[in-house]
Amino acid sequence: MSTETWMAQFPPLLALPEEVRAQLARSPVVDLPEGARIFGPGQAPQSFLLLLSGSVRVQQVSESGREIVLYRVAAGESCALTTACLMGYEDYQAEGIAESKVRAVAIPRALFDELIVASRDFRQFVFTAFSRRVSNL
Repeated sequence: MSTETWMAQFPPLLALPEEVRAQLARSPVVDLPEGARIFGPGQAPQSFLLLLSGSVRVQQVSESGREIVLYRVAAGESCALTTACLMGYEDYQAEGIAESKVRAVAIPRALFDELIVASRDFRQFVFTAFSRRVSNL
């Protein structure tokens, strides 16, 4: 999948300066099978995932084993919990499970940190996506 193709699912990224798009283009595209545990409690986020296809269920599991669904992440979205954990240098307190086959761009933590500081437009993209998710909870 070309960079232009995946970035088209996230239109604000197409407006980023060429050098920022070139940095993002080096991020790997990952494929995860249905049922894969993408992250879990106590883990530190390693990347900022932009979902290209599939669905991720973000949930907590109670002491009795009951799953409490917090929200779902669909194609064209990012995970608000991942964003919060990346920005706050916190470990996850919930888990993310692939509800179907998932394809995502995995922006490495170091690049995410660099772009949050250096690129106003990237920062605005991240904060806008985060704000939309939180305001819809």
